[in-house]
Amino acid sequence: MRHWCLVVATAAALALAGRAGAPGVLAGGGVIGVSTLLTAAGLGATLRRSVRLAIVLLFAKLLLLLGLVWVVFEWGLHRIDPGGFALGVTCFPVAAVWQVMGARKD
Repeated sequence: MRHWCLVVATAAALALAGRAGAPGVLAGGGVIGVSTLLTAAGLGATLRRSVRLAIVLLFAKLLLLLGLVWVVFEWGLHRIDPGGFALGVTCFPVAAVWQVMGARKD
């Protein structure tokens, strides 16, 4: 949830500041978020059945996402700003660190 909040807040801040890149932030955050959701949903069920099947599915997911990213950059209706895309992807590790720091007990 923190990831999605960071993505929306970053895109909104860029849009309010009049900067380009908000669609890129949404695209990058969406790609890494969907990738994580697919991994979490598929990995547990697949590992119970077969490790080989899990590896094949994760590799297929990686190829699919790389293909989708290429399509977004090449044929998208709007040209996606690569810097904004990278910023959107970066929201995920920031959210992970934020989650861990919030869970720490000193």
